[in-house]
Amino acid sequence: MRFFLLISGFLSVYSSFSQTFSLINPENITIARDTFGVPHIFAPTDAEAAYGLAWAHAEDDFEHIQHNLLAAKGRLGEVLGKEGVLFDFALKFLGIDTLVEHQYEKDLTESFRKVIEGYVQGINAYAQAFPHEVLIKNALPFTGQDVIKGYVLSLSLMSGVGMALKAIKENRFEEFFAPNDQGSNALAIAPSRTEDGKTWLLINSHQPIEGRFAWYEAHINSEEGWNVIGGLFPGGVTIFVGSNEHLGWAHTTNYHNFGDVYKLYTKPGNKKYYLYDGQWKKFRNRKLLLKVKLAGLKIGLKKKVLDSEFGPVFKTKHGWFAIRFPAYQDIRSAEQWYRMNKAQNFEEFETAIKMQAIPLFNIVYADKNGNILMHSGGKIPWRNPKLNWKLPITGTSSSYKWTDLIPYEKMPSILNPACGYVYNANQTPLHATGESCNWDGKFIGLQLFEYNRGERYKELLEAHTGKFSWNDFLRIKFDKSYVKNGCYADRFKAAFELDEQKYPDIADAIQKLKTWNLSGEVDNKEAALAMVFHDVLMKKNNGPFALLMIRHKKITEEECADALRKAKRFLLKHHGSLDISLGQVQRHIRGNINIPASGLREVSRAADAKLYDMKRGLYRIVSGDGYIQLVKFGRDYPEIWSVNAYGASSKPDSPHYTDQMEMFQREEFKPMTFDKSKILNMAERIYKPYVDKK
Repeated sequence: MRFFLLISGFLSVYSSFSQTFSLINPENITIARDTFGVPHIFAPTDAEAAYGLAWAHAEDDFEHIQHNLLAAKGRLGEVLGKEGVLFDFALKFLGIDTLVEHQYEKDLTESFRKVIEGYVQGINAYAQAFPHEVLIKNALPFTGQDVIKGYVLSLSLMSGVGMALKAIKENRFEEFFAPNDQGSNALAIAPSRTEDGKTWLLINSHQPIEGRFAWYEAHINSEEGWNVIGGLFPGGVTIFVGSNEHLGWAHTTNYHNFGDVYKLYTKPGNKKYYLYDGQWKKFRNRKLLLKVKLAGLKIGLKKKVLDSEFGPVFKTKHGWFAIRFPAYQDIRSAEQWYRMNKAQNFEEFETAIKMQAIPLFNIVYADKNGNILMHSGGKIPWRNPKLNWKLPITGTSSSYKWTDLIPYEKMPSILNPACGYVYNANQTPLHATGESCNWDGKFIGLQLFEYNRGERYKELLEAHTGKFSWNDFLRIKFDKSYVKNGCYADRFKAAFELDEQKYPDIADAIQKLKTWNLSGEVDNKEAALAMVFHDVLMKKNNGPFALLMIRHKKITEEECADALRKAKRFLLKHHGSLDISLGQVQRHIRGNINIPASGLREVSRAADAKLYDMKRGLYRIVSGDGYIQLVKFGRDYPEIWSVNAYGASSKPDSPHYTDQMEMFQREEFKPMTFDKSKILNMAERIYKPYVDKK
């Protein structure tokens, strides 16, 4: 008898779930794995499709799904030690756990809660079927609330809370807007500018290429109108970036000021009070209970947290600081993505994004009706322009306690510009199309700074006249160059002006850097030196590489000489020469695959590399380009091509652990389709989401 009947034995596991929703019968769900192992899930209802997605994703990466759901339970420290307990602390410090518990049934629609509950039923069913893969036995069952807590926690940290805490801890407020190592590219071209009269879309979000926040590709198809192909993270219940039969969208990270840091002034001799509107106000106290794995043991920790009128308080040797962000005051982000997944035209898609529940991200959109859009979204406080919002803000007045957000209509948005294209690569939304078509507006907290990738897109797109060919489209995406007179050249100016006579010990390295064409082709024999040089500077400044291009302080001559000296020493020690190609040093590595890798940090072909093999002097790509989707929207099914950096599975014994790596480095793609008959006819495997034990 098929093992799906074991579902009846799971009733005790699900006893803590809402009894509103019935248990799902996995016999109704079909998973078809294509020749690259990508799951195509077919089911009658959305909830059943979510169950199938959960099962399929767990087959490929149950470990990292658990990591994100354990963080949502405040128990990641029990698995990952110090690294994990930071997320546990953030969950409770920000009050996300109690917020979701109070608002789960109030703020999420019943129809979407059915989808979430279907997803967690799939995850728990997988855990029951494969108990040896469960990381913490008594953490089960996972619940719908856990899923939503995970969304709110991750998005809060991404929208600036993580960098705010880092700025407080290190007293680096001038770098509060510092980005993380991830970025994204997105481009949409209208039918008026394409050779075939179709709408083109590039989806190219940059993330770590493995781990908790790496892209996983899936196709979800239900008879209730949910039919979408794209990427999501472990623990995600919908597609985050991708396309359906009618439209598609990409996300890129934006860096508006999504919240504020306040410096509080405590009462002399009595730190229980802080100054607020001319009076001494008492802090509210909370106690957090945490567990962390140290030396194989789980150690209990108690942490006292103070709350103020501005928000939770973080104390350092530099003072007492409170943070206030709208990201952890709204639990509806997952539902907004669900509505975006199911939108069938621009009006429905815009209705979804008007929820403004996702606290950050630009959206680059395209559809089969020829519409293109760049919208810089998120939850941005509506601040009084008459006040001084320089960080940290003096936290003594209620006038700085904003309560409203900038409305959708006031956000940067460009719909169907006459220039015929929109793009974003993490640069300011003030530059997102041709010069005559850009959005013209302002608000307190608007991102103004540029990045090389955005400048390069601008340069390449504005230089093009007439219609774009598909080769033009691919050439722009895979461009590997820094702009010769942009932010990179400005911040690194001292490096290219070093005097060989002043620094005779590195004269050969200086000359090599000066002859470099500022590009990162795999066979480029100057780019290897530049890549290592960049890495040395990044480590010295204790921040992401992108920060070096946006901070006010430029890299000094002394810093450049020292970094170049270290880069030269490294290459000579490990490779015996400066005259070696980038691909000899920078590699794409997983399992038994070790191949040369093109690209550099902050170019369109983004490749963020870390030293991997000290003995051999090899760098390994760890983030940057990962999942890429290209789409052409016409009258029929959209034409879709995609590729992922590694493969569909994170399990080393899977044939799909590394099977896209060489294609990825060759800048090639696999075709994807919504055609169910083609999918089933060409599937590598078709099965139900249960263990069939006869």
